Amino acid sequence: MEARERVYRSLSGEKADRTPVLSVTQTGTLELMKATGAFWPDANYDPKQMVELSVAGHTVVGFEAIRIPFCLTVLAEALGCEIEQGREDRQPAVSKTLFDQGITPKLEGLVDRGRVPTIMEAIKNIKSDRYKVPLIVGFEGPTTLAGQMMGVERFCLTMIKKPDEASKYIKWAEEACVEYAKAAVREGADIIAPADPTASPSVLSPKMFEKYSKDPLKAVAAVHPRSILHICGNALPIIAHMAECGFAGLSVEEKVDLAAAKKAIGERKIALIGNVPSAGVLLNGSEEEVFREAKKAIAAGVDVLAPSCGIAPRTPTRNLRALVRAATSP
Repeated sequence: MEARERVYRSLSGEKADRTPVLSVTQTGTLELMKATGAFWPDANYDPKQMVELSVAGHTVVGFEAIRIPFCLTVLAEALGCEIEQGREDRQPAVSKTLFDQGITPKLEGLVDRGRVPTIMEAIKNIKSDRYKVPLIVGFEGPTTLAGQMMGVERFCLTMIKKPDEASKYIKWAEEACVEYAKAAVREGADIIAPADPTASPSVLSPKMFEKYSKDPLKAVAAVHPRSILHICGNALPIIAHMAECGFAGLSVEEKVDLAAAKKAIGERKIALIGNVPSAGVLLNGSEEEVFREAKKAIAAGVDVLAPSCGIAPRTPTRNLRALVRAATSP
Protein backbone atom coordinates (compact mmCIF):
# COMPACT_ATOMS: atom_id res chain seq x y z
CA MET A 1 0.00 0.00 0.00
CA GLU A 2 1.39 3.43 -0.94
CA ALA A 3 1.74 6.09 1.73
CA ARG A 4 -0.99 8.31 0.32
CA GLU A 5 -3.56 5.51 0.38
CA ARG A 6 -2.40 4.39 3.84
CA VAL A 7 -2.84 7.88 5.30
CA TYR A 8 -6.17 8.50 3.58
CA ARG A 9 -7.57 5.15 4.69
CA SER A 10 -6.52 5.79 8.26
CA LEU A 11 -8.14 9.23 8.25
CA SER A 12 -11.40 7.89 6.85
CA GLY A 13 -11.70 5.07 9.36
CA GLU A 14 -10.87 2.32 6.88
CA LYS A 15 -8.35 -0.45 7.45
CA ALA A 16 -4.78 0.12 6.27
CA ASP A 17 -1.95 -2.39 5.99
CA ARG A 18 -0.25 -0.74 8.99
CA THR A 19 -0.25 2.44 11.06
CA PRO A 20 1.05 5.40 9.01
CA VAL A 21 3.64 7.74 10.51
CA LEU A 22 3.84 11.50 9.91
CA SER A 23 3.99 14.82 11.68
CA VAL A 24 0.89 16.99 11.95
CA THR A 25 3.06 19.77 13.35
CA GLN A 26 6.20 21.51 12.15
CA THR A 27 9.14 19.40 10.91
CA GLY A 28 12.07 21.84 10.66
CA THR A 29 15.12 20.77 12.69
CA LEU A 30 18.69 22.00 12.78
CA GLU A 31 19.99 18.70 11.43
CA LEU A 32 17.56 18.82 8.50
CA MET A 33 18.52 22.43 7.87
CA LYS A 34 22.17 21.37 7.63
CA ALA A 35 21.26 18.45 5.38
CA THR A 36 19.33 20.64 2.94
CA GLY A 37 21.12 23.99 3.23
CA ALA A 38 17.73 25.61 3.96
CA PHE A 39 17.82 27.41 7.30
CA TRP A 40 15.41 29.41 9.41
CA PRO A 41 14.53 32.22 9.31
CA ASP A 42 14.99 32.28 5.52
CA ALA A 43 13.11 28.98 5.07
CA ASN A 44 10.06 30.64 6.63
CA TYR A 45 10.04 33.34 3.96
CA ASP A 46 11.52 31.87 0.77
CA PRO A 47 9.30 29.29 -0.99
CA LYS A 48 12.23 27.38 -2.49
CA GLN A 49 13.92 26.93 0.88
CA MET A 50 10.59 26.11 2.51
CA VAL A 51 10.09 23.29 0.03
CA GLU A 52 13.62 21.93 0.48
CA LEU A 53 13.38 21.86 4.27
CA SER A 54 9.83 20.54 4.51
CA VAL A 55 10.39 17.77 1.96
CA ALA A 56 13.33 16.51 4.05
CA GLY A 57 10.83 15.33 6.64
CA HIS A 58 9.81 12.76 4.04
CA THR A 59 13.01 12.10 2.07
CA VAL A 60 15.48 12.14 4.98
CA VAL A 61 13.35 11.09 7.96
CA GLY A 62 10.76 8.92 6.23
CA PHE A 63 7.51 10.60 7.31
CA GLU A 64 4.60 9.57 5.09
CA ALA A 65 3.52 13.17 4.51
CA ILE A 66 5.09 16.56 3.85
CA ARG A 67 4.05 19.37 6.17
CA ILE A 68 4.30 23.15 5.72
CA PRO A 69 4.91 25.75 7.11
CA PHE A 70 7.10 25.71 10.24
CA CYS A 71 5.30 28.19 12.50
CA LEU A 72 1.92 29.52 13.64
CA THR A 73 2.26 33.17 12.65
CA VAL A 74 1.47 33.27 8.92
CA LEU A 75 -2.14 34.39 9.33
CA ALA A 76 -1.37 36.71 12.22
CA GLU A 77 1.18 38.52 10.06
CA ALA A 78 -1.15 38.71 7.06
CA LEU A 79 -3.83 40.27 9.27
CA GLY A 80 -1.46 43.01 10.45
CA CYS A 81 0.38 41.71 13.53
CA GLU A 82 4.06 42.59 13.70
CA ILE A 83 6.29 39.51 13.65
CA GLU A 84 9.74 38.88 15.08
CA GLN A 85 11.36 36.66 12.44
CA GLY A 86 13.09 34.27 14.80
CA ARG A 87 16.44 32.68 14.11
CA GLU A 88 18.00 29.37 13.11
CA ASP A 89 16.69 27.58 16.20
CA ARG A 90 13.62 29.68 16.99
CA GLN A 91 10.35 30.11 15.13
CA PRO A 92 8.80 33.50 14.29
CA ALA A 93 6.58 35.01 16.99
CA VAL A 94 4.09 37.86 17.29
CA SER A 95 5.89 40.92 18.62
CA LYS A 96 3.02 43.41 18.42
CA THR A 97 -0.68 42.62 18.37
CA LEU A 98 -3.36 44.42 16.38
CA PHE A 99 -4.86 45.62 19.65
CA ASP A 100 -1.55 47.19 20.66
CA GLN A 101 -1.36 48.91 17.29
CA GLY A 102 -4.94 50.16 17.58
CA ILE A 103 -5.99 48.59 14.26
CA THR A 104 -8.53 46.04 13.07
CA PRO A 105 -7.58 43.01 10.95
CA LYS A 106 -7.25 43.40 7.19
CA LEU A 107 -9.40 40.54 5.92
CA GLU A 108 -9.75 41.71 2.33
CA GLY A 109 -6.93 40.44 0.14
CA LEU A 110 -5.61 38.18 2.89
CA VAL A 111 -4.19 35.58 0.49
CA ASP A 112 -2.07 38.22 -1.25
CA ARG A 113 -0.34 39.57 1.85
CA GLY A 114 2.58 38.67 4.07
CA ARG A 115 3.84 35.12 3.73
CA VAL A 116 0.60 33.67 2.41
CA PRO A 117 1.85 33.85 -1.22
CA THR A 118 5.03 32.09 -0.04
CA ILE A 119 2.96 29.21 1.33
CA MET A 120 0.86 29.01 -1.83
CA GLU A 121 3.97 28.94 -4.02
CA ALA A 122 5.48 26.20 -1.85
CA ILE A 123 2.27 24.16 -2.18
CA LYS A 124 2.41 24.41 -5.97
CA ASN A 125 6.08 23.43 -6.07
CA ILE A 126 5.61 20.40 -3.82
CA LYS A 127 2.52 19.21 -5.69
CA SER A 128 4.23 19.54 -9.07
CA ASP A 129 7.13 17.35 -7.97
CA ARG A 130 7.53 13.60 -7.65
CA TYR A 131 6.51 13.04 -4.05
CA LYS A 132 3.77 10.46 -3.65
CA VAL A 133 2.78 11.40 -0.12
CA PRO A 134 0.06 13.77 1.12
CA LEU A 135 0.80 17.45 1.66
CA ILE A 136 -0.37 18.78 5.03
CA VAL A 137 -0.83 22.54 5.31
CA GLY A 138 -1.05 23.82 8.87
CA PHE A 139 -2.10 27.18 10.28
CA GLU A 140 -3.30 28.89 13.44
CA GLY A 141 -6.71 27.79 14.66
CA PRO A 142 -9.37 30.49 15.21
CA THR A 143 -8.98 30.85 18.99
CA THR A 144 -5.20 31.03 18.73
CA LEU A 145 -5.40 33.59 15.92
CA ALA A 146 -7.86 35.73 17.91
CA GLY A 147 -5.44 35.60 20.84
CA GLN A 148 -2.59 36.66 18.60
CA MET A 149 -4.57 39.63 17.33
CA MET A 150 -5.53 40.82 20.82
CA GLY A 151 -2.91 39.24 23.07
CA VAL A 152 -3.75 35.93 24.72
CA GLU A 153 -4.15 37.18 28.30
CA ARG A 154 -6.21 40.18 27.19
CA PHE A 155 -8.33 37.97 24.94
CA CYS A 156 -9.09 35.51 27.74
CA LEU A 157 -10.13 38.34 30.06
CA THR A 158 -12.25 39.85 27.30
CA MET A 159 -14.12 36.55 26.91
CA ILE A 160 -15.27 36.97 30.52
CA LYS A 161 -15.73 40.73 30.78
CA LYS A 162 -16.71 41.72 27.23
CA PRO A 163 -17.98 38.58 25.45
CA ASP A 164 -19.31 40.52 22.47
CA GLU A 165 -15.87 42.02 21.86
CA ALA A 166 -14.23 38.59 22.13
CA SER A 167 -16.78 37.13 19.72
CA LYS A 168 -15.92 39.84 17.20
CA TYR A 169 -12.25 38.82 17.23
CA ILE A 170 -13.16 35.14 17.01
CA LYS A 171 -15.35 35.84 13.98
CA TRP A 172 -12.55 37.72 12.24
CA ALA A 173 -10.22 34.82 12.99
CA GLU A 174 -12.71 32.26 11.71
CA GLU A 175 -13.12 34.14 8.43
CA ALA A 176 -9.35 34.36 7.98
CA CYS A 177 -8.82 30.66 8.73
CA VAL A 178 -11.55 29.60 6.31
CA GLU A 179 -10.28 31.85 3.53
CA TYR A 180 -6.71 30.62 3.97
CA ALA A 181 -7.76 26.95 4.13
CA LYS A 182 -9.79 27.32 0.94
CA ALA A 183 -6.84 28.93 -0.84
CA ALA A 184 -4.51 26.14 0.32
CA VAL A 185 -6.92 23.47 -0.96
CA ARG A 186 -7.26 25.27 -4.31
CA GLU A 187 -3.47 25.19 -4.70
CA GLY A 188 -3.30 21.48 -3.91
CA ALA A 189 -3.18 20.88 -0.15
CA ASP A 190 -4.25 17.30 0.56
CA ILE A 191 -4.87 17.80 4.27
CA ILE A 192 -5.56 21.00 6.23
CA ALA A 193 -4.38 21.03 9.84
CA PRO A 194 -5.25 23.92 12.14
CA ALA A 195 -3.38 23.94 15.45
CA ASP A 196 -5.25 25.74 18.21
CA PRO A 197 -3.13 25.79 21.38
CA THR A 198 -5.05 28.70 22.91
CA ALA A 199 -8.18 26.52 22.81
CA SER A 200 -6.48 24.00 25.13
CA PRO A 201 -8.05 23.26 28.53
CA SER A 202 -4.84 24.63 30.03
CA VAL A 203 -6.00 28.04 28.77
CA LEU A 204 -9.79 27.82 28.36
CA SER A 205 -12.37 25.89 30.34
CA PRO A 206 -14.42 23.29 28.43
CA LYS A 207 -17.43 25.62 28.70
CA MET A 208 -15.46 28.45 27.12
CA PHE A 209 -14.27 26.09 24.39
CA GLU A 210 -17.85 25.14 23.63
CA LYS A 211 -18.97 28.77 23.61
CA TYR A 212 -16.14 30.37 21.63
CA SER A 213 -14.02 27.76 19.85
CA LYS A 214 -16.31 24.98 18.71
CA ASP A 215 -18.35 26.67 15.96
CA PRO A 216 -15.35 28.41 14.35
CA LEU A 217 -13.53 25.07 14.24
CA LYS A 218 -16.59 23.49 12.62
CA ALA A 219 -16.39 26.16 9.90
CA VAL A 220 -12.74 25.33 9.27
CA ALA A 221 -13.35 21.57 9.20
CA ALA A 222 -16.11 22.07 6.64
CA VAL A 223 -13.57 23.39 4.11
CA HIS A 224 -12.11 19.97 3.30
CA PRO A 225 -13.01 16.36 4.18
CA ARG A 226 -9.38 15.53 4.99
CA SER A 227 -8.62 17.70 7.98
CA ILE A 228 -6.79 17.30 11.28
CA LEU A 229 -7.20 19.36 14.44
CA HIS A 230 -4.29 19.63 16.87
CA ILE A 231 -4.83 21.00 20.37
CA CYS A 232 -2.01 21.06 22.90
CA GLY A 233 -1.93 19.85 26.48
CA ASN A 234 -4.37 17.45 28.09
CA ALA A 235 -7.26 17.86 25.69
CA LEU A 236 -9.26 15.00 27.23
CA PRO A 237 -11.83 17.34 28.90
CA ILE A 238 -12.77 18.68 25.45
CA ILE A 239 -12.22 15.59 23.27
CA ALA A 240 -15.97 15.02 22.92
CA HIS A 241 -16.41 18.62 21.74
CA MET A 242 -13.45 18.27 19.37
CA ALA A 243 -15.00 15.12 17.95
CA GLU A 244 -18.16 17.06 17.10
CA CYS A 245 -16.30 19.68 15.03
CA GLY A 246 -16.12 17.55 11.88
CA PHE A 247 -12.39 16.88 11.56
CA ALA A 248 -11.23 13.58 10.09
CA GLY A 249 -8.45 13.33 12.68
CA LEU A 250 -7.64 14.63 16.15
CA SER A 251 -3.97 15.09 17.07
CA VAL A 252 -3.24 14.86 20.80
CA GLU A 253 -0.30 15.11 23.18
CA GLU A 254 1.10 12.44 25.49
CA LYS A 255 -0.93 13.88 28.38
CA VAL A 256 -4.08 12.49 26.79
CA ASP A 257 -5.10 8.99 27.85
CA LEU A 258 -5.70 7.29 24.51
CA ALA A 259 -8.20 4.74 25.81
CA ALA A 260 -10.29 7.50 27.42
CA ALA A 261 -10.03 9.58 24.24
CA LYS A 262 -11.26 6.69 22.10
CA LYS A 263 -14.17 6.17 24.48
CA ALA A 264 -15.09 9.87 24.23
CA ILE A 265 -14.92 9.75 20.42
CA GLY A 266 -17.24 6.77 20.46
CA GLU A 267 -18.44 5.27 17.18
CA ARG A 268 -17.45 8.26 15.08
CA LYS A 269 -14.96 7.50 12.31
CA ILE A 270 -12.33 9.92 13.57
CA ALA A 271 -8.63 9.07 13.49
CA LEU A 272 -6.74 9.51 16.75
CA ILE A 273 -3.25 10.85 16.00
CA GLY A 274 -0.15 11.06 18.20
CA ASN A 275 1.21 10.92 20.76
CA VAL A 276 4.93 10.21 21.15
CA PRO A 277 6.31 12.91 23.50
CA SER A 278 7.99 15.62 21.44
CA ALA A 279 10.17 17.01 24.22
CA GLY A 280 10.53 14.23 26.77
CA VAL A 281 11.39 11.51 24.26
CA LEU A 282 11.96 12.74 20.70
CA LEU A 283 14.16 15.65 21.79
CA ASN A 284 15.82 14.28 24.91
CA GLY A 285 15.43 10.51 24.74
CA SER A 286 17.37 7.72 23.08
CA GLU A 287 16.42 5.89 19.91
CA GLU A 288 15.36 2.92 22.03
CA GLU A 289 13.08 5.12 24.14
CA VAL A 290 11.50 6.63 21.03
CA PHE A 291 10.93 3.19 19.55
CA ARG A 292 9.41 1.90 22.79
CA GLU A 293 7.07 4.90 23.23
CA ALA A 294 5.99 4.70 19.59
CA LYS A 295 5.16 1.00 19.89
CA LYS A 296 3.22 1.78 23.06
CA ALA A 297 1.16 4.42 21.23
CA ILE A 298 0.41 1.98 18.41
CA ALA A 299 -0.63 -0.70 20.90
CA ALA A 300 -2.86 1.83 22.67
CA GLY A 301 -4.72 2.39 19.42
CA VAL A 302 -3.46 5.48 17.62
CA ASP A 303 -4.67 5.42 14.03
CA VAL A 304 -1.75 7.58 12.86
CA LEU A 305 1.61 7.63 14.68
CA ALA A 306 3.02 11.13 15.14
CA PRO A 307 4.93 13.42 17.49
CA SER A 308 2.69 14.66 20.29
CA CYS A 309 3.30 18.33 19.45
CA GLY A 310 5.69 20.52 17.47
CA ILE A 311 9.10 18.98 16.83
CA ALA A 312 11.78 20.94 18.68
CA PRO A 313 14.47 22.32 16.33
CA ARG A 314 17.26 20.45 18.14
CA THR A 315 15.55 17.05 17.84
CA PRO A 316 18.05 14.55 16.38
CA THR A 317 17.23 12.92 13.07
CA ARG A 318 18.06 9.49 14.50
CA ASN A 319 15.16 9.82 16.94
CA LEU A 320 12.73 10.85 14.20
CA ARG A 321 13.86 7.85 12.17
CA ALA A 322 13.30 5.62 15.21
CA LEU A 323 9.70 6.86 15.22
CA VAL A 324 9.35 5.85 11.58
CA ARG A 325 11.03 2.53 12.23
CA ALA A 326 8.52 1.72 14.96
CA ALA A 327 5.63 2.17 12.52
CA THR A 328 7.23 0.25 9.69
CA SER A 329 8.64 -2.71 11.61
CA PRO A 330 6.66 -5.73 12.93
